Amino acid sequence: MAKIELARVDFRLIHGQIITRWRKVININKIVVIDDILAADEFMTKVYASAAPSDITVKVSTEEKALRLWNKNQYGTAAVMILFKDIATCSRMIKEGLPLTEVQLGGVPHTEEKKLIMKAVSLNNGEMNLIKELYEDYEVNFTIQVVPENAKMEYAEIVKIFNK
Repeated sequence: MAKIELARVDFRLIHGQIITRWRKVININKIVVIDDILAADEFMTKVYASAAPSDITVKVSTEEKALRLWNKNQYGTAAVMILFKDIATCSRMIKEGLPLTEVQLGGVPHTEEKKLIMKAVSLNNGEMNLIKELYEDYEVNFTIQVVPENAKMEYAEIVKIFNK
């Protein structure tokens, strides 16, 4: 069974911070990107895979395939980072049985209807409701930590700032 070292919501998916900073503090040899749209785009899948060092396997899967592979062999024996483009995808995967106990928010873009929680992370009511539901009903802890050098913002602080 794979060891899930980090599950992260980051709309950029595989990018410089993931490769240069997070890899230094978590030992991974596989990245699983779960995104239906990206999985359907062979060219972009190759682009993202090429952004990772050669010693890291990158798998881009649809939600359905990611669940099927988890249920088949728990992603093998790798040390895994799971990346989601958005909170809704993360929520669906957890509700369907992906056993995550902690999810890091690292890149949730700001729009007019969203509230800035911390640099690089903004949430709207729907996203906050999903986070609360997963925290309360599925015992998933959410933190915000854009880069390893930043202190983690814990769930209670996320809620407090959102409710201001």
